[in-house]
Amino acid sequence: MTGTPYAALHSGLLVRKGAAVPSPAGTRTAPETSFDPFSIARRDASDADNAPPHHPHPGSCDAHHAAADEGAEMGFELSDQQDRRLRLAAAKLDTTREQLLSEAVDSWLTHLGETELSACSCYRALSAED
Repeated sequence: MTGTPYAALHSGLLVRKGAAVPSPAGTRTAPETSFDPFSIARRDASDADNAPPHHPHPGSCDAHHAAADEGAEMGFELSDQQDRRLRLAAAKLDTTREQLLSEAVDSWLTHLGETELSACSCYRALSAED
């Protein structure tokens, strides 16, 4: 073998910033990997379409109503980040944190009634009362 294993560098290989052009046709390029922010939503929607139908809940509705009627006070803690975001949202929207949390819970419960609990007759009955 004669010659060096290294290519010679010359001024034709240099490009000024912003003056680059695509490589000539016929060269291999890696596939584009662009971020699609909606790909997760599309995947979740297609997973929901392929999901098995919801079966009615086990047990009697009386047992579920008894568990739902237990009227104990409830509370939960927010992380510092969640608390800051909630305070900022309340200030920006000129409302209270409690109102924002109440609307968020209502929205989530409505979502559950349309998805995971759609086959539950006692949950549908309670949702219809609202």
